[in-house]
Amino acid sequence: MTALGPARTLKEAYRFCDPMRPLNDPDWQAAFYVERSPDSRIDTLQASLELDDAEDDKTVVSSQVGVGETTELYRLAQALEGTHEIIFFDVVASLNLGDIHYTDLLVQLGLTVYQAAHQRGISADEAQAEGLRFWYEEHELIEAGAWQLEGGAEIDLALVRFTARLSEEKPFRHQVRATAEAHLSDLLERLNGLLEHLRARFGRRLLVIVDGLDKVFDLELAAKLLLHGANALLAPTCRMIYTVPFPLFYSDDFQQVRHQFHRTYLLPCVKVREHDGAPYRPGRDMLTNVVRRRVHSELITDRALHDLVEGSGGIVRELLRLVRLSIVAARQRGATRVERQDVRWARREVRSTYRRLLTVEDYPHLWQVVETKRIDRLPREVSRKLLHNMSVLEYNGDTWWDVHPAVRELLEQSSA
Repeated sequence: MTALGPARTLKEAYRFCDPMRPLNDPDWQAAFYVERSPDSRIDTLQASLELDDAEDDKTVVSSQVGVGETTELYRLAQALEGTHEIIFFDVVASLNLGDIHYTDLLVQLGLTVYQAAHQRGISADEAQAEGLRFWYEEHELIEAGAWQLEGGAEIDLALVRFTARLSEEKPFRHQVRATAEAHLSDLLERLNGLLEHLRARFGRRLLVIVDGLDKVFDLELAAKLLLHGANALLAPTCRMIYTVPFPLFYSDDFQQVRHQFHRTYLLPCVKVREHDGAPYRPGRDMLTNVVRRRVHSELITDRALHDLVEGSGGIVRELLRLVRLSIVAARQRGATRVERQDVRWARREVRSTYRRLLTVEDYPHLWQVVETKRIDRLPREVSRKLLHNMSVLEYNGDTWWDVHPAVRELLEQSSA
């Protein structure tokens, strides 16, 4: 396997700049993680969790797509692992995000906790584990004995099979939902019994991080999940963090969500400019280092890297996507390093994506954001749409907004 570190070839750089891969692998995190600039850290959430002595508080976290939320949640888990037992639950790998219900989440959560308990040495014969397992067998969701062989392999296989059916088979999803709704209190009682057993066994609080709900694209579906299922999502007797779609923070329904959960936290984009347009050096340095940690300076010129940072809008995933596109452009012209002409081509590709996405009716609203750095004067549905499709980005400080750099270029072209 190729050693991790600044890439020495364009092919290696392309692999290291995978925009879809969060730094949840210890080797990748050690090699590539860069401390975020002060305006976009998750420190506030960490401090709040450390100050609070609660054992079952619930937190809602969100960010715009690609800001680095999953990576930051893994960093948060590392910071808290001395005082908490951490369980990660990735709903993207476990549920059908196009057809999701709060009961799907809770049923899958039960299996995730059961698997985590087994991995931590809790025997399947212990009363709390056996009680939770029996719920799935009693209601014929998993065959009795399907997960009880030695070594844990069969437990993992049973979970994989159940997850595949729940994600892919609509009739099975309906069966699971009907069962869970009819016997939800029993499921929660058994789940909580195992959670409390884990807390007593390890002598520290449990934190379950439910990641991936922010990727539910259907906002109405996401709102129903959080509103209709709020009481059930609050019921597990452990600390929990739920990620949610960013535009929900701008909906009327979110006020109801905010008042039911203990805290909410929004991870903003990394600033590359101040509100008045002046360059913001800490943010630019951070994004520059994101690339430098992955790509050797011999493979990309300083001016090209400046243009990449400028075109990212402070979105880490967009930055890495631009790097990859620039590498493709350099490769196509037979070059061995990325130069400004390659970045221009990459940014043109991103600009074309927004040109296909936006309508003429969107342009006046976008110009208004450029001029005022505000979205509260836009119609509510317009602001939600532009935030959701990443045409408008949110920054920290006094909290202000601006259009994506590619969108700004489109606006300037349209008025030329």
